Amino acid sequence: MLDAPENTKAAFDKAVFYSVDGIEFDVQVTSDGCPVIFHDQSLAKINRSLKSIPDHTFHELSGYDWGSWFSKEFKNEKILTLDQVLLNYGSKIHLLIEIKPSPKIKTKNLYYKLAGLVVESVRKLVPKDLIPNMYILSFDPEIIKSAYINDPDLNYVLNLDAPLIDQNRENIDSEILCGYCIEHKKLSRQFVENVHRKNKVVMAYSCNSLKTLRHLLDLDLDVIMTDDPGNSMWKQFDLMSNV
Repeated sequence: MLDAPENTKAAFDKAVFYSVDGIEFDVQVTSDGCPVIFHDQSLAKINRSLKSIPDHTFHELSGYDWGSWFSKEFKNEKILTLDQVLLNYGSKIHLLIEIKPSPKIKTKNLYYKLAGLVVESVRKLVPKDLIPNMYILSFDPEIIKSAYINDPDLNYVLNLDAPLIDQNRENIDSEILCGYCIEHKKLSRQFVENVHRKNKVVMAYSCNSLKTLRHLLDLDLDVIMTDDPGNSMWKQFDLMSNV
């Protein structure tokens, strides 16, 4: 988000205030197994450390300031847990829950376990009739497969680096997916049409201009995400916010 530190309560509250259709955020896991909300592989912008989320306990992370890197206005913003987000926003808005790949090889198994913790929390904390509003995304197909094993009835989306759908290359059965997500610059009409022929959705992120929006609408995108939900040009459209 352009006007609040990403993945914080301040950003989520602004997104809800802007009346977006949904919010996309990032989940990682602490060394003691707590799913928390943070995007980056390291804490460099938080405390100039190259350590990552799984190098810390939740108690340690709770002592850091998660907002001052963005602006003094957000000083003392606290790290959020996944459960807090689901409880506070799961009944208000669509949630796109991106499970980040493990930042280190040695913590891969911990992140595969995270996938199970995420689906467990969604089932436990989100009202049953709102479960269809939840989407679980990841660039790591193994994480999606781990989540699917724990709950095959949720919505799973594979994040792509390139506009190609190759089951062997991606190492995942497309039947467990409801769609694909990719940066808007990498989209092509052929890709979108191929995905739609398979009765799956296409999501795109980093759409921050009217020109880009018109292009994506012309491509018949299903979900369009922006970092700038406060911009007045979005008022006539439903959108998802990267926060």
